[in-house]
This record gives sequence, structure tokens and C-alpha cells, in this order.
Amino acid sequence: MKSMILGISASPQKGGKVETLVQEVLSASRLPSELVRLHDISVGPCKACNGCWSNNKCVIKDDWKTLRKKILDARALVIGSWAFSGMIDSATKALMERFWSFRHHHLLTQGRVGAVVVAGSNTELAGKLGDSLLQFMQNYGIKALGRITAAGANPCLGCKDSLNDCEYSAVVAQYGLLERIGTALYNPIENQLHALKNARVLGQRLGHKVNHLMARGVSAEAV
Repeated sequence: MKSMILGISASPQKGGKVETLVQEVLSASRLPSELVRLHDISVGPCKACNGCWSNNKCVIKDDWKTLRKKILDARALVIGSWAFSGMIDSATKALMERFWSFRHHHLLTQGRVGAVVVAGSNTELAGKLGDSLLQFMQNYGIKALGRITAAGANPCLGCKDSLNDCEYSAVVAQYGLLERIGTALYNPIENQLHALKNARVLGQRLGHKVNHLMARGVSAEAV
């Protein structure tokens, strides 16, 4: 059975915050679903060769061909991303670039619905990046129903020198000099009840919208 809702996680961490929230959205939709982890496959950036202009099919030889089919088979799309160095992560950016092949002469993603998950140590930035991803979906004819943001862990927490020895420690900049690093600084997703609840509500909305579109006979554009 084809997945009606496809989740794409750009997080390099299996079972992390991004993946957990994407899974919550998928489960709450009550639609047949699948989760793809971008770090388990190879999808590189667009090379601006315009090799896709005649048939909307990218000519780069990687795993995009398989992912492309999953995207076009799905009725709903959930993209999970994370903030790194003040911008969207590179895996999500490459994914966004490869969508370019969907819009020559036809907008192949037209008529789908979508949602976004973004995690970052700066939640305000995560929200702005989430809004950018929602606009990206709208640009490709996907009705974006909303975004979920979560507090991520400061990347410097994984370094043993983050407390004192590193002059550029983002941990010290964010929290000050600490005697020890506690679990709370990692912002465990199980403690972010608001984000988990919002993910479930958004998932229910996605499922509701897809079911109503199908009942009305509104179909996503076929390949």
C-alpha cells in the first residue's frame, strides 16, 4: 500500500527530537505513513544543469529517483528539519533544491497538504526557519497547515571543552559558566509537552484534510 502521508527527517540522530515529532504527526494523522531519513540515503544538492526541464525528472544519479516517487505517491508531506549555524540544515536545503524538477511546465506537487517540524537551540530562529519551510511548500502548491518547533540541544554540549577550555563555547554564551552539564540542558523531547501535543493536533488536522479532499474527489496531480 502506498503511503498517504510521507515524513522526511533531516536529523542525523535516529530517534531524536525532530524524528520523534515527525512520527507524532504521522501517527496522529491515522493515515498509512512512511518515514524517510535523509541521512540514510544519498540526496545531494541541485547542480543547476536544467536536465529536468523537458520531463520534470532530475538527471543526477543518486537516491532522489526513489524519494521522488514516494513524494509524488503521497497525499501529505511532513518535513522535519533542524537549525544549524543560524540556518536550515544542509540535508533539508538539498531536498528543497531538488524540488526544482517538480515545476517545469507542470507543478507536480500541486494539491498535496503539508506540515513542518523544526528543532533548534534558538527557538525563535527555529520558528523563522519553520515559516520559511511553510512558504517553500506553498511555492510548490502544497497547502501548508502549520509548523511545530522544539528546543534543541546546544551543539557545543557534545564537546568536553564546552564549559571552560573553549573560548568560543556556545554553552558558556547561552548559559554562563556552569559546574556541570545536566540533562535539562539537552531539552529532552519528553519534557516538551507543548510541542508533543501540537504535533498530535497538527497530525489530526492533516489526516482530516486529506480525508476531506479525497471525499470531494480532489486529486493530487499525477506524474
